[in-house]
Amino acid sequence: MIRFCDGVGRYRPLILAGIRAAWPNSENKGVEPIFLIDLMDVREKTKEKSVRPLFAAACLACLWLFTAGLAPPLLAGPVWDGDLVLFQQREVAAIGTVAELGATPVRLLNKARDGRQVVVAEVAAGWTHSLPVQRQHTIELLVLAGELSWDSRALAMHDFALLPAAAPAPAWAAGPEGVSLLLFLDLPQATDPAVARVLDSASIAWRPGIVAQQDTGQALKLEVKDLLWVESTGQRTWLLRAGADLQVPWEVHDGVEEGYLLEGDYRIGECLPGEATPTTGDYLPGGYFYRPGGVVHSGPESGSQGGALWLLRTPTRLTVDFVDGCSQRD
Repeated sequence: MIRFCDGVGRYRPLILAGIRAAWPNSENKGVEPIFLIDLMDVREKTKEKSVRPLFAAACLACLWLFTAGLAPPLLAGPVWDGDLVLFQQREVAAIGTVAELGATPVRLLNKARDGRQVVVAEVAAGWTHSLPVQRQHTIELLVLAGELSWDSRALAMHDFALLPAAAPAPAWAAGPEGVSLLLFLDLPQATDPAVARVLDSASIAWRPGIVAQQDTGQALKLEVKDLLWVESTGQRTWLLRAGADLQVPWEVHDGVEEGYLLEGDYRIGECLPGEATPTTGDYLPGGYFYRPGGVVHSGPESGSQGGALWLLRTPTRLTVDFVDGCSQRD
């Protein structure tokens, strides 16, 4: 597991500036990537004596921020543990490319061991792209901002599209203000349709949300819009809008849940594998998670200060059981 130093992410420029003021040549010693890794991990990995003063300065900087009350003590950085991905923010995700988009740079939110990928592509006006005829992935796409031309159709913010791997490839072009795209590159499934589907999300009405509790339903203060639903498998992609008064108890799912925060803020507790106490972290717009089944999460610290709008996905029918806490994990 790799976890970034809790509470430090948003103050990284300030801390690095202080380190560089004391050690002007710190850029040449790899301070930035070393500092961003969990400090316990650094202690094991850093063997060069020349870096130890910098490591000590990073520790002191963390301590100063917390004692000064500037850093939120519950903020957690990205967590990776096998397929589990938590608290991943778009702006700090690695930059790379994917086969479907050619040389277009993307932010890699998730590059899973089984070949799945989740990326954000931000392109300027004038960008055009013809997708390969032969593709390895089925693509789910959501427009985050701007406008995307899909053949002769215009997709606006929060419009959704499904492009099966075997479907004819559309021509894409950015609108006059550019476009930001969230893309889920999934392995093809037998239930994939033969042709692409494009959905105007504004045409779908919000409806009250229901969370299943075993064989019953518990109404929560949220609203949903379904973008994709496969009856035979329970595969689902949907928008979820929650108010600041939403409270969710500790819960656990049998299957995978995946999400991307579009608007607002959300704090959540996670019962991480191998840890006795929960970790609480914050999501801001651009925050992403992939949580396999059996991981207890939410809890009394979960909720939003000003409301939240999520895009959520699950490959199978989502079951929800409410539990007392981390001790009841499977």
